[in-house]
Amino acid sequence: MTGQVVATPSLCRVRRTLVGLLVCLVPLGACAEPGPDRPARPTSAPPSPSPSPLSATPASASASTTSPGAGTTLPRPAAPADAQAAVNRLFAAGAAGDRAGWNVGVTAVDPAFAARSSLLFDNLRTLRPTRLRVRLTGAEQQLPAARRAELGAGARVVQARLGWRFRGERADASSTVWLTLVPGPQGDRLAGTGDGATVDTPATPLWWLSSVTRRTRGDVTVLVGPGQDADRWAGLASRAAAGVRDHLPDPLRSGWDGHLVVEVPGSEADLARLLGAAPSAYATTAAVTRPEGPTTGAAVRVVVNPAVAKDPEDELGTTLVHETVHVATRSASSDAPLWAVEGLAEHVALQAHPHQRHDERAALHAGKVPARLPGDAAFAAGSKDVTAAYAQAWLVCLSVAEHRGESDLGRFYLALDDGWSVEAAARSTLGVDDAVVLGWWRAELRQAATGSGG
Repeated sequence: MTGQVVATPSLCRVRRTLVGLLVCLVPLGACAEPGPDRPARPTSAPPSPSPSPLSATPASASASTTSPGAGTTLPRPAAPADAQAAVNRLFAAGAAGDRAGWNVGVTAVDPAFAARSSLLFDNLRTLRPTRLRVRLTGAEQQLPAARRAELGAGARVVQARLGWRFRGERADASSTVWLTLVPGPQGDRLAGTGDGATVDTPATPLWWLSSVTRRTRGDVTVLVGPGQDADRWAGLASRAAAGVRDHLPDPLRSGWDGHLVVEVPGSEADLARLLGAAPSAYATTAAVTRPEGPTTGAAVRVVVNPAVAKDPEDELGTTLVHETVHVATRSASSDAPLWAVEGLAEHVALQAHPHQRHDERAALHAGKVPARLPGDAAFAAGSKDVTAAYAQAWLVCLSVAEHRGESDLGRFYLALDDGWSVEAAARSTLGVDDAVVLGWWRAELRQAATGSGG
């Protein structure tokens, strides 16, 4: 599902309304953060773009030129360095909450842009990023004739790469946007953000879409769109982070710094734009965990579908714990099989919310016990028994923890995460071969099928 819908790797928790079970749909693989119990390994992902930092260097004044035969003097489009400096000043003013400085960098030639300009300023002030970068890439688009007549002959649409991060984050979130610039006596000014035509459906930052509210609880940051209860989501996210700290196996817990960013759009339309997807793509998805940027090295975000906002808090809590495990282990870049990635997330979520284990087991089919662990295809969106696959994956991790303990489960996962085979990982960390692990799991499935499991 991920590779077909979103350009970046992600892990999704899908809402199964028939059985009341929330399960995850998944993805790809490559590089996890090294921790004390694991060796570092190279990633196959390309390095993230390195946008230019915001600069306080003043832009030189734009020169003027006389239009042939017009008899009037028009400002000349700024040189690339001058345009970059003007954009730097504008975004720096927004991040600093300097409305006067922001207004200097915005033109009023299009009165309809005033509300949009105010929204961006307010969002930047709300965002309070510890780092905000912008880089003009050099790409430009042509303005339609009517729009050029409205804004003036010197107006142009330029591409910019935005990068931002919150306190404690070690990587930038990033996105590409289009800015409409109009030359003026003191340099380029922003005249619009909606003139760039797009061939595909790019992911768009939440704060670029609509007004946002931010709440911070320790290392947890929540951004919500219109109509969402920021305090409620901050509480849910904080409890989810605490649940992961309490229940994630030790070898994995030590590799997580505890930072978590959760975003809840105000509408399902904004959800689709935030994820760069068709509006129907995530209709049954409760939440998505993804790097917010073009590579697996980007800052990782949990994005919640606003359609689940009225669900019971226990269900939302289980979902957020599951997604936070993906953040803590950088699951989107794991080399582990999907049954391990999703099974671990479900295991930790059900450790934190054990009363939901019954619903998880209810997804299993009575009858023949599978002869092998679920393959990656079983977790694809639309697959016949996706809910059963997630329950089966959970029972693999549960059976390992019951026979060897949580710490050994963590070491087993780390070996799989590093690309080891099940056989090699089991022998190295559990002291048994893969046939024994398979036997543990199949016995757990039989108990679940008879209703004798806990």
